[in-house]
Amino acid sequence: MPAVRITKRAVDEMPLPQTGATRSYLWDDRLKGFGVMATAGGAKSYIVQYRIGGRGGQTRRVTIGGHGSPWTAERARERAHDILEDVRKGIDPFEAQRVRVEQERAAKRNAADAKVANERLNFASYADSYLSKYARVRQKPNVARETQGIIERDLKPFFKDKLISQITPADALALIDKVQERSNSAALKVYRTMSTLFGWAASRHDISDSPIRNLKPPHVQPSRDRVLSDDELRAIWDASEDHPYPYGSLVRLLALTGQRLREVANMTWDEVDLNAGTWTVPGARTKNGATNIVPLSDGAMVVLRSISRAHSEKAREQKRADFVFTTTGKSAFSGFSKLKKRFDASVHAKLVEAAKKAGGDPDAVKLKPWRLHDLRRTMATGLQRLGVRLEVTEAVLNHVSGSRSGIIGIYQRHNYLPEKRNALEKWSRLVFEILAVTGAGHNVVRLRKQRSSKR
Repeated sequence: MPAVRITKRAVDEMPLPQTGATRSYLWDDRLKGFGVMATAGGAKSYIVQYRIGGRGGQTRRVTIGGHGSPWTAERARERAHDILEDVRKGIDPFEAQRVRVEQERAAKRNAADAKVANERLNFASYADSYLSKYARVRQKPNVARETQGIIERDLKPFFKDKLISQITPADALALIDKVQERSNSAALKVYRTMSTLFGWAASRHDISDSPIRNLKPPHVQPSRDRVLSDDELRAIWDASEDHPYPYGSLVRLLALTGQRLREVANMTWDEVDLNAGTWTVPGARTKNGATNIVPLSDGAMVVLRSISRAHSEKAREQKRADFVFTTTGKSAFSGFSKLKKRFDASVHAKLVEAAKKAGGDPDAVKLKPWRLHDLRRTMATGLQRLGVRLEVTEAVLNHVSGSRSGIIGIYQRHNYLPEKRNALEKWSRLVFEILAVTGAGHNVVRLRKQRSSKR
């Protein structure tokens, strides 16, 4: 076909390949090497044909683009002119195009790899992987639950979707400082959780090093040996009766049962049998994973029967947990640290009041720092004071250690339920004797009346 001026009309009217042919060509009569290629299917593309190395060189063709937007005849002509100018300079556009195509493909591959990496290595997703592949596999159930709580409450909202490889020591320190404003113990838990999580990431070569490897712990946990005195226990109990449900009732039940804070706080009514006087803590909620039957003393029964069950009917209708300690009816009470300072002020006031009545110096009264967990240790010490055998005390505390570990623990399957009930009744009586010294505890009279009616 003779060369013509390549225009839109000329391209539109260009005949397609004859029968048996796969392509046909139309060449421009002004810009040598610039042309249009048509396929039997009707596709038309602008091309440039050239030789590298003179007459004896190899003939090559480079496709500019398909006929139509954005490649009009005039824009294709301009591009062809630039390509032919490169040829004149000794630049092979075919090779340049090949390199460009390979670069584009590599860029797409890299973008796809980056997308996958972002989805896997952004903190929120990576933390979920850590929980499923490490925490729930390697940690005890209660520890894994606490780990998840720390990650959901503190780590995820802070790091969000930031890549774990981009988290710096400064980022980690900023989070620790923020949490430490709430409490030292919470900051220490965040530090330990990050240490384990980032250590796991480093062991999998997802990061080169843990960002907190050279950071010191934010707080040294004091030795957990605090045992409350009788005066302190009396003041705590009396203060609890001035604080509304659920905090006050929770404190009293902690004092009487000696069970762990989270186990009591997450108690549900279906775990409690008021007729049998027992509370069954399922293994999924205990520290050692073992189901624990806690006999309820007279004092513990008084506390539980004083609690309203206003949310129970709706909980049953909606088939969800019916929590004993709740403010919403939908979740267990958890605002311990928020109320602790206010509660401590009440406890201090009770100690001051007791000092005044005893003729002491109220200004000399100081409340040493204490934790709700100290109620558990105080009860354990009280059982020793009452002459309860060590293995019974450990059974009450649901400890699998000391006298109940090793070969004895393997062959001795006695659950100590009668002994536990006796021990907790003794402890309950001792608590109310302590309260009765100064008339503290508004429930003392009511408890005595209940005992008399039973007899």
